[in-house]
Amino acid sequence: MIKSQIQDGLGTGQRVQVTDDNELVVVQSTSPPLAPQKTQIFTQYLTDDGLSSGSNDMGIDGTVTPTTFFIPTDRDNDRYITQLSFVLGYSTTGGLWEFADSGADLTNGVVINYIDNTGIETEIVTILDNSDLLRISKMDGIVYDNWELRNLGAIADYGLLAVVNLGDIVKPYGIQLTRGTRQQLSIKITDDVTSATTFNCRAIGFERYK
Repeated sequence: MIKSQIQDGLGTGQRVQVTDDNELVVVQSTSPPLAPQKTQIFTQYLTDDGLSSGSNDMGIDGTVTPTTFFIPTDRDNDRYITQLSFVLGYSTTGGLWEFADSGADLTNGVVINYIDNTGIETEIVTILDNSDLLRISKMDGIVYDNWELRNLGAIADYGLLAVVNLGDIVKPYGIQLTRGTRQQLSIKITDDVTSATTFNCRAIGFERYK
């Protein structure tokens, strides 16, 4: 048997621990490390100009001129979008087969896209009706009588909430928007969705910095 010690190379004199079961301690502690944190919370509405000050009202007519609401990259930090949180409100009770309370589904849809550094769009999902929005939020076991909310955007309005967990699609951190590039996470409105009295989407995630 050769007796040896493993010590910190920074000169602190700290040594590697061995448990009573003769196991080397190499797993991460359940407590946060005593080190600078490299992430910060990021949350912003998808807007028509990508800025937090832009319009986030997606209840528009995009039939003739499709309009894109998006989250751009940051100049200095990588952005990771882990969730998309939707609010859809409308005036009268709606059905799962229609969008808002319009009386029909959409023709072209509300398209969620990832846009890479060359401008190529990759479709994540297209929403044509209320059931599509609920479906991508993985709300299992929905029945007609309990998926719809009241007083969502105004008194006596109807509507629904849906949260898309992008971390379930792109594991484990969701969609990365690499700093200093042209990448975007976008929602393109290609139909008349003015039947929605409230329609917006907030991106939730974090930024990773050096």
